[in-house]
Parts: sequence; structure tokens; C-alpha cells
Amino acid sequence: MMEVIHRTEQTEISERAGKDSSVKLNKIKVRFAVSSDRFKKEKLEIAAKLAKIDISFEESEGIDRTCELISKGIKISGTSAALRYIANVKEDSGLYGETCYDSGLVDSWLEFSVFELETPLVWICMADEEQKKVIGVAAAADALKGLKAVNEWLSFRTFLATERVTIADIALFCVLKACVEYELISINEVISMTNFCRWFLTCGTKFNKFEGVLSEIMNCLKGRVGVIPTKSENKQKCIKIQNDLEKDPDKLFVSNFQRDRTRIKELLCLGKNAIGSKQIIIKGWVRSVREAEKGATNFIELNDGSCLNSIQIVATRKKTIGFDQLKKCGGAGASLDIQGEIVASLGKNQAIEVQAEYIQVIGPTYGGQNGEIGAQFYPLAKKFHTPEHLRQNAHLRARSRLGSAVARTRHALAFATHEFFQKRGFLYIHTPLITSADAEGAGEQFTVTTLLPQSDVENKQIKIDYAQDFFGRKCGLTVSGQLNVETHAVALSDCYTFGPTFRAENSHTSRHLAEFWMIEPEVSFANLYDDINLATDYLKYCVAAVLARCDDDLAFFESVHEAGLRARLKSLINTPKFTQLDYTQAISLLQKVVQDHPKNKEPIFENSNIVWGMDLGSEHEKYLTDIIFNGPVVLINYPKDIKAFYMKLNPDNQTVAAMDILVPKIGEIIGGSQREDNFNILVQRCRENGIDPHHISWYTDLRKYGSVPHAGFGLGFERLVMLVTGCPNIRDVIPFPRYPGNAPF
Repeated sequence: MMEVIHRTEQTEISERAGKDSSVKLNKIKVRFAVSSDRFKKEKLEIAAKLAKIDISFEESEGIDRTCELISKGIKISGTSAALRYIANVKEDSGLYGETCYDSGLVDSWLEFSVFELETPLVWICMADEEQKKVIGVAAAADALKGLKAVNEWLSFRTFLATERVTIADIALFCVLKACVEYELISINEVISMTNFCRWFLTCGTKFNKFEGVLSEIMNCLKGRVGVIPTKSENKQKCIKIQNDLEKDPDKLFVSNFQRDRTRIKELLCLGKNAIGSKQIIIKGWVRSVREAEKGATNFIELNDGSCLNSIQIVATRKKTIGFDQLKKCGGAGASLDIQGEIVASLGKNQAIEVQAEYIQVIGPTYGGQNGEIGAQFYPLAKKFHTPEHLRQNAHLRARSRLGSAVARTRHALAFATHEFFQKRGFLYIHTPLITSADAEGAGEQFTVTTLLPQSDVENKQIKIDYAQDFFGRKCGLTVSGQLNVETHAVALSDCYTFGPTFRAENSHTSRHLAEFWMIEPEVSFANLYDDINLATDYLKYCVAAVLARCDDDLAFFESVHEAGLRARLKSLINTPKFTQLDYTQAISLLQKVVQDHPKNKEPIFENSNIVWGMDLGSEHEKYLTDIIFNGPVVLINYPKDIKAFYMKLNPDNQTVAAMDILVPKIGEIIGGSQREDNFNILVQRCRENGIDPHHISWYTDLRKYGSVPHAGFGLGFERLVMLVTGCPNIRDVIPFPRYPGNAPF
């Protein structure tokens, strides 16, 4: 929106009348036309109230304009002029701004309110049912366009013109409220525009307007549609939402970044409401190009990564500037800058398309013979690619439907992770990637050293004096951030870390990576059952977030990986409590399965030797979740000899307060425990596991100075991604998988 200052003759009259201090004014009377709309009267009511002036209204048949205000011998006609008059009665009210520039900006928004929003609203108010059918769509589109302009303008402003409420805010508030009341703009369209909602609720608080539309919008924002609170409850909730929205850092500075293009996701979300939008600029990468009418028309499938679906661009030799350039782009993989108009699509499965008026090739595809322009050797030229092919071309994998869907899902899960813990008051702690401690005690660390000799050392034993190394001791890449995050949890209460971890396991399974990401929260003053509750809540929250925010991508995963994926995920979050089972009970169940299985049939498990004290394999875990319980299972109280040294010893001295959460199709997804908080027992457990307590004295010290019961868990992020996408191989849910013999990128 241009910051144009408009000054009209009526503006000057109303200003002079308002600023004339020769008459003390405490009360005014306004005559309204009988047919005038209620929202126009509401504007003057609010303005008079804020200016602390008594105002009364009377209906009249004999006036030329909507309203007529007579004061001090001057007749002021029209709602906007009357607003200016009221604003200038009390100069210190700030209702008309404090400078000439402010006042001009207020005038500009008053005119915007009238011409961009009141005009379509009046059409609807005056139209009969038949007329509404004809003009309704156009009026709604105009009103929605105006609402979007307001939302964009408010992206770095508290109010429309100044830092205080002005008559511009009053006028626009009343008009937009009426637009929703008359269903010219839907509630769903309103609540999707966060800047507008923050401003609208702020104005509602100041104007003491909590009923009707404001109540509906507030309830939608709170997820409580249909519950109508009392006026006082409404006010308090409105103030709370307003305060929460005003905590947004974006409101504390002027933002400079603004895209010069419209994202494809935004256009597709608007659907048919976007039809008629002109000079739309979109940029992205070509997925396919096909010709029609002997090459006079091209249909381009363009995607910018903002969503799974592409948008169709129609370019013609007659109407599209740069059409000949398109012929030289190389096809699939090329990047384009397109400007055009949104029109209704004649094709199936798409509501809209772009009629291109201008095309510029940003980057051609050099995939032809001898590196020339063309897509012949472009690795993603085909429509379908196997996961193996995409792994080999991981640098381009994000351009595929599978790669982009996984990337968006990873983003949604990472965002949900931080969102979940932030909502519960956890602090995000950065733990080191290089460490001298092996948190799992399994000796699976990658060693970090600078002392390898330069000469060929293949098949030779090398002795390294780590005291002379870069860190003065043997160090490796972290296998877990848990020990480090505990140092903060016993000082700051509830913390979590989320970062990459490394395991030097020579494993080639579909469930293991050498580099992966871990989420590891730690809760003080908590026991094992607090830990289980936190872990199950977190898991459900992440799954719910993907269901709510990635529906298109989940539908795609259902088509390529697992039919009924969304139903399975919904079943998980709708399970009130996961089945809880003692490790010893699980062993007994599995032993019975083996015992009852007919001897003349293929064994159920590769390892059928089920004994107490064994570490359950993936096949055993999946049998418990998929066959026996048909749902998630929490196993607790594992034998101490198969668990880490830091887990709290149970009173039986044979088991530890540990838990694993097992889910269908995946097996173990979360592992956690209550931590040993007794110094002497922890030292003893170190020795039992072959760990010199002196080497981790900083960790055992935590039990000497104000030790408290605490618990935590770890979740492998990639396994969570596997759970929600249905991807069977962990190598397909991380951008650049690292496993034995593979680190090409």
C-alpha cells in the first residue's frame, strides 16, 4: 500500500471546526439517514467515547448524506468527516495523529476503508437475494483483498497510522467487523491472518467490544468454537490473547525482508479465491514441460518447494513475453521467473493455473550432450525414481516429491519439538559434539585426533599419545548429549538438547546410521513415571503436529509407502495410555509364544532363545507392539547388566528404573530412565561397567552438591520421521545419510 496523503475540502472543514476552541464542546448530536448501516453509527460512538464526548443520534429522512453533524454553525456531512471533527475536538487524544504526516496517513486509511471495504459491503447490504448471487463473489474477493492488505501493513505496526489508536483504526475495525457479520469475509479467512487478529483483538479491548464477531474470532483462536463466555470472561481472554500476540518480537522492530514473489503454497491454498489476481510473480523449478498446438502453447509444471503440489503455467507464443526463452531452458530442472494472471483451470485435479504474461529463465538445465542445455542426463528428469537412485543423488533429492515431502515433515517435527518443550518451560541447552566422555559406555565413539602420521599407515598398529593431542586427552564425537545436559538440569530444572550424535557401529540395517539427531530432555525432581508421561506426551504432540500441518505430504506417503498411514497415526495419539509392561513380563510372554509355536513350522523369530537378561531385538519389540498388543508398549525395569551405568538401581539390586517406548512397525523409538542420584551407588555402577569414576568426576560431582531425583529420555529423530512418514529405510529420512562405507557428500 502506498503511503499517499489525501487532503480534501471536507477534511479541512472538519479540522477547522474541531480545532475551534472558542466554544467548549461536551455534547454533540448526529442525524443519520434512516437507511444507514449500523456499523457507520458505531464508528462515531467509539470515537466519541475515546474523545470523552457525549453523543446522541436521531434518524432523519431529510439529509443528503449518510449522516450530518452540525456544530458551531458548520454543517459536516459524511461519516469520515464527522470522525475527523470528533478527533480534533480533543487534540491531545491522538485520534487524528500528532503531526501533519500522521493526519495524512489517517486520511489515507479512512479512504481505503470506504472505497476498498465499505463499497463491497454496501453492495451486499443493499442487494436482494438474486443480486447477491451475481455480485457476491466479486464483493467477497474485493473484501478479502482489502483484508490481506491490512494484514500485510500490520506486519510491523501496532496500529494503522501511529503508535496509538486513531480514527483510522476505529473506522476499519467497524467495517471489518461488519464484513464478517454479513459473511462477506469468513472467520477462517480472518484467523489465518495473525497480524490482523492481533490488531483486531487489541482494538476490541480498547473499544470494549467483546460480543459477536470478536467473541467468535477469539474462540477460534483458542480452539474453542461454540463456547460463548460471559462478557467479563471474554474481556480477560481477549486481553490475554492480545498480550500473548504482543510478545511477538516482530512487533518490536521494523522488518526489511519481503519476498518479491508469491509462494505456490499460498496460491493453491487460496484456490478459486485467487482467480483474477494479476501481475502475480512466482519463481521455482520446472518439473515438466509439454507442448501443444504444434509448439505454440507450453504447459509447465512448476514447484518452489513450499508444498508438495506444483502449479501449472500456461505460456503461449502470442501472449507470453519471453516464450522463445522458454524453449531454451532445457526442460526439467530449470529455474524460472514468471509473471502472470491467476485463471480458472480447465484441467482435472487443479482449480487454478497461471496464464503467463512474462517468463524469464533464471538458470537453464545443462543436462544435454557434452554439458549443453537439455535434460537428457538430468538425474531427476523422469517422473518416478527409486529410493536407491535418490540416495545416489542426495544433492538433488530435495527436488523430488519424496525428498521434499521428507524435508517438510522433518521441519514440522523439529519445529514441534521446540514448540512442545518451550510451552512447558524447558530450556534448550547446546551440548558439545566433541567430548571425552562415552555416555553409553559402549566404546562406539569416533575418535577425534590430529596426531595421525602423514605416511602410509594402512594395516599398521599406531600408538598415539593423546596427552600430546589437540585436547590433551582422548576425545571423540559425542554419542549422546545426556551427561552434559544433566549439568544444567540440576541447576535450571527442566532442560533439553537437540543435536547431532555419532555412533561408530558397523551396521548396515535399515534402522541404523552413523550420524543422526537426538532429542534428550532432562527433568529435575522427577521419577521414572514422570519421565514416561513426558515422553508419551512429546511423542503424541509431534505426531499430532504432523497430522495437523502436513496433510498433503502424509497423503503422498500413503500412496508410496503405507496405505492407512494417517489412520495409524491418529490411533496412536488417540490411545489414552500406552500399555505398560515390566521387562520380566515381556520375557515371559515371548517365551510362551516360542513355546506354543508348532515345531514343524518356520520359527517366528531368528533368535528364539528368549532368556531373562537378554537385550530384546527389533523382531521381539515389533512382535509385542504389532501382534500381541496391537499398539504402543512401554517396557520398564530392565536388568541392570544390559543398561547404562547412570540409570537408577531399583531396590531389588537386579534391575534399573529404565523404560523403552516401543511403537508398531518401528520397535524402540524412545529410551529413558530415572538417573542414579546417589553418589556412592553411581560410583559403584561406573566400576561395574568398566568406567573409571575419575574420568567423569565432573558428572559424579553433580551427586555431591544438592543432588535431586531426576529423569530423562532420548529419541532418535530419524526414527520419529520414519514413524510418521512410513518410510521403511532410515537412510531416506535424513538429507545426507552416513553409514559404513558411505559419506560421499
